[in-house]
Amino acid sequence: MANSEKAGCGIAGLGFYLPAKKVPVLELAARAGIPEFVARFVGAETVREAEPAMLPTDMAIRAAAAALENAGLGPEEIDLIIYCGAGLGDYILPPSAGRIQDGIKAKNAACFDLGQGCGGMLTGLEVARGQLALGDGCETVLLVTGDKWSAFTEHHAADAVFFGDGGGAVIVRRGHQRLQPLTGHQVARGEYHDLWGIRAGGLRHPASAATVAANEHLYRCLDPQRARHEFKEIYLAVMLATVRETLEKAGLRSADIAYFSMVNANLKVQELLLEQLEIPLARSSAAYLRQYGHFGSQDIFFNLDLAIRDGRLQPGDLIVMLTTGIGFSWVCSLIRY
Repeated sequence: MANSEKAGCGIAGLGFYLPAKKVPVLELAARAGIPEFVARFVGAETVREAEPAMLPTDMAIRAAAAALENAGLGPEEIDLIIYCGAGLGDYILPPSAGRIQDGIKAKNAACFDLGQGCGGMLTGLEVARGQLALGDGCETVLLVTGDKWSAFTEHHAADAVFFGDGGGAVIVRRGHQRLQPLTGHQVARGEYHDLWGIRAGGLRHPASAATVAANEHLYRCLDPQRARHEFKEIYLAVMLATVRETLEKAGLRSADIAYFSMVNANLKVQELLLEQLEIPLARSSAAYLRQYGHFGSQDIFFNLDLAIRDGRLQPGDLIVMLTTGIGFSWVCSLIRY
């Protein structure tokens, strides 16, 4: 298999934190005046909502602790922390990674933030893979994220996505033989960088009484016309090409894939993609999308963890991980269980 000789690391631990409160997506749709059929089109039944006082890094720290326990490691064994939050952090500045390092007492770890929206954690996996391959003393990397979309998201029909809250963590170790990333592919289409986001708060549109009054500090679709037409026309095609390029790099066909973990954003899109790839829906994470919905860059790893716990994977199985991120990017990785 192409690139298999480069797979010198593996996922040694997975950990997650989900708030206890479940909010029905149909309830969110009703609050926003969105037709019920639009909410059902997305596919998720519920999303989680964190307590008002809980911050993204609080959820990330809990997820990191769970991943360390899952891996059987102590925090002092972490060499690098990459914070991969998809949405707003605790602050615009400083970065969040420092609080994670302090929160889990990973005194030996370097740390930084990686901003790639909901593609952040899968992009972080490729960055970790590269860091570990350098062989300059980095042996263990913690990818970690926390997202509190409920605090800054306005649910509306322009993008028809309902986000939840939660934290996730992945520990990647040099030489680990399980869950090895083999290859991947990323595509960026920067001309769509401004379709979704938070308009105010940066230097282009500084915060003011006027931006607060206009609700410009909420995440929303900023250009519904282009999102519904121009972007929609290319979205699935680019996603399909990203997966096919990943498989081609590895010399594989769709039939070789045992499990397909995809971002939990839209069930209909997942069904259409799998149909074109000729991968049965039963070999995908669709059931987890329905149950948990989308809560950031971590949900594709959450889907992977659930599949392992449910006994859906066997040693040697090949797994495709696929996600997207505002900005706009498509990220795909191939992993061997």
